[in-house]
Amino acid sequence: MSESIRPHTPVVHLDLRTAELAGTDPADLRNAVTARLPRPRPHDHRFLVVDTPAGLVGHRTRYEQLMGYPAPGRVRVLCLLVGDLTAHPPEGHPAERRLVRPDTLRGPEAGLIWAGDLHAGDGRPGAAAPDDPHALAVLVDLLGLPEVFDETLDVLGALPEGVAAPGLRVLEHGLAPEVRSQAWSEALLRFAGSRTAAPAGAAAHTGADLPPALSTLAVGAASGSPGRREEGGDAARAHDAAAEALADADAGLLAFGRPAGLLTGAGRAELESALGRARQALDRYHDVVGQVLRSDGGTAGAQPAAESAARLARLGVAVAPAATSGERIGDSLRSLALGLLRDGLPLRAVAQRFAQLAEQVQPLSNTPLLAALDRLHAGGPDGRRPEPDPPGAGVLALTALTGVLGGLWSGAALPAALTVPVLVLVGVLLVARRLPGGSARAVYASWFGAAALVGAAGGVAGAWLTGLPVWAAALALLLALGCWGRLLLGLWHGYARRWGRERGVVPLRDELDGLDALLTRALREFWAVEQRRYCADAALAVVGVLRTTADTAEEEAARGLAADRPEAAEGAESSEEGAELWLYESGEEGPEFDEPSWTEDYDWNLEPPRSAGEFGAAGDSGSGFGADFEADGSGAGADPGPTAVVPPWLERGEAKGGPDLVTVLTGDLTDAALTALEPYWGAVERGHVGDAAQERIAERVRELLGVARDHLRHNDVLSAPPFASPHRDRGGPVGLLGIDARRAADSTALDPDGHTVVQLNASEQLDLLSRDPSAVALIRFGPEAARDTVGPDTPYGDGYFGGAPGPRGSGRC
Repeated sequence: MSESIRPHTPVVHLDLRTAELAGTDPADLRNAVTARLPRPRPHDHRFLVVDTPAGLVGHRTRYEQLMGYPAPGRVRVLCLLVGDLTAHPPEGHPAERRLVRPDTLRGPEAGLIWAGDLHAGDGRPGAAAPDDPHALAVLVDLLGLPEVFDETLDVLGALPEGVAAPGLRVLEHGLAPEVRSQAWSEALLRFAGSRTAAPAGAAAHTGADLPPALSTLAVGAASGSPGRREEGGDAARAHDAAAEALADADAGLLAFGRPAGLLTGAGRAELESALGRARQALDRYHDVVGQVLRSDGGTAGAQPAAESAARLARLGVAVAPAATSGERIGDSLRSLALGLLRDGLPLRAVAQRFAQLAEQVQPLSNTPLLAALDRLHAGGPDGRRPEPDPPGAGVLALTALTGVLGGLWSGAALPAALTVPVLVLVGVLLVARRLPGGSARAVYASWFGAAALVGAAGGVAGAWLTGLPVWAAALALLLALGCWGRLLLGLWHGYARRWGRERGVVPLRDELDGLDALLTRALREFWAVEQRRYCADAALAVVGVLRTTADTAEEEAARGLAADRPEAAEGAESSEEGAELWLYESGEEGPEFDEPSWTEDYDWNLEPPRSAGEFGAAGDSGSGFGADFEADGSGAGADPGPTAVVPPWLERGEAKGGPDLVTVLTGDLTDAALTALEPYWGAVERGHVGDAAQERIAERVRELLGVARDHLRHNDVLSAPPFASPHRDRGGPVGLLGIDARRAADSTALDPDGHTVVQLNASEQLDLLSRDPSAVALIRFGPEAARDTVGPDTPYGDGYFGGAPGPRGSGRC
């Protein structure tokens, strides 16, 4: 791409005073017009021609060629004559001072404006020449706006001769250079965003803020069960056998915990048999799940997803098909990026969101799942009994009370006091021994025996002190036996249930649930694995592009607004085919392209600038309104600099910036990034998102940031750059420039008497002008961003890059 990127304006500027167009060769005219016509070619052709009064006759052939130029619609010509009549009239015309108008320019589609002195006869010392190129650039820029061009021709068409002498008052208000430079740097840094990474998961996508295709991949990959066990398959048979054996174990544990289980061991064999069958079924299920995990499922990319699905089917596992495609994913990524950027998020924040999306949809390796499977199997029941906790105070108190009731003996019946402690000790030992591996619980039985013995001693002491009769002691013994039975049944039920919970049914059921969870998670990772990997790779590629763009923006901010745009990278000016093949990695073969280069979609001239001299030489850089007019007439030249004489009809001022300035500039930069990224989304949809594509996008971004910088430097902020979104509100002079709205409105206020309009007439021209007041026609103009300020009845221009007065000026003509 060339270093000059500027738009083709809808009005073609031609200067017949230059050597290029002074002749009659139609090829010269055709080349000049073709170089300036917008693409695609407009229906109507507008030509703004600069000439001298004498040139009307000398360039008659050129005017005939212009009026006859082939166009789909109308050809309209507005001729701007600069300077006074010559002292010697053309040959064949009477020697009188009058304007000779060719018949070719007498139709309704042609009009003449004669500015005899662009400085309005300014007699001050150091006044510029009547055809001052800097003042001419302002007037050409103004008439080059399509709306002003058409309005002027319509007004001229209503005049008897179709000729008028212009008068002007223009108010130019632009940002001070230091304000513009600071706002540019702040906008670039805000556009790039902070380098500080957001906390992990701080802005994770929930699916509600994602396009449907991405939401399905992100949320569907994190929840739900996109796979299932096929009925009759290996996985289903092993799972069902384990579940059935555990159900039998539940029933056996319930029977084993009853009194018959304590007395006779009823249910223990059935319980142990069910637990054994459950263990065997779980081992088979464990093997099936292990095979599923080791089958890869396509997550590692080592085998095609179709081959992995066939292997899973042989294991009795099916994965639901994906409901999205690569094209939908690429389009959804584009929609997500556009939405986030248009919402005002900086580039690095958008890159962070895309990085989180990539992490969310990226298929995970099976290595962590296999490790979890090994841990699950190693943590299963080992057959050892759980060591019971020391008995609680409540249980020991009940045991002691039982000993007290059984120890209320005295005299010859005193040995009967040992009955309850012995029964308690024997019963607790029986409870311990009924459980598998329960012989080691004898140490805990001593707690109960000791409590019963202490209680019995207390009962003996009480009976001796009170002289309790034997019959009362016998009744108390019966109560003690009842408490003893209740104590043993409670201990048995509690120990049996605890054993089943810790070393029996519950741990096996937990292992079954863990295997189910691992299988479900593996199937989630296997689901849409190719689409998710494609989405993750594309999202990470977008992350790289966005971060590179942010780095480029920071580099621009460091260079500043006054820096010249660097030369385009070597090889950037490529053929149309080469401009499209950048989307492919080196060594890949791209398709044949019939569509034009992406730059043509935005109607920008990518040709090198032409030689100077068409509308006067360009001066030093500055910030004058209309003076940014390039020598080729495109309006992309430099400012006149401090030595240029400001015409009396042009009022200039410097603004300090309004509250919306940085925000609007940031929006312009966002639009530039979106424009640069537009061809990249096609590469995303085709899956060609390698380093070469990212480098080309970075180059496009640098070029467009250069366009934005040049546009701001030349046209200020009121005018939208060529890539700006037409639907975004830019605000007005008050918010962008911080100027008085009343002043801008006064500059365009209706003035029927024309007292505030400066006539651009030479003194010798005055005798040729009409004195009829009704022949005065006023045209108000102003930038579109100032519509609310200057009033609704103004022909507005779009502020085209490189030469529109609309960006900075408003006034009356």
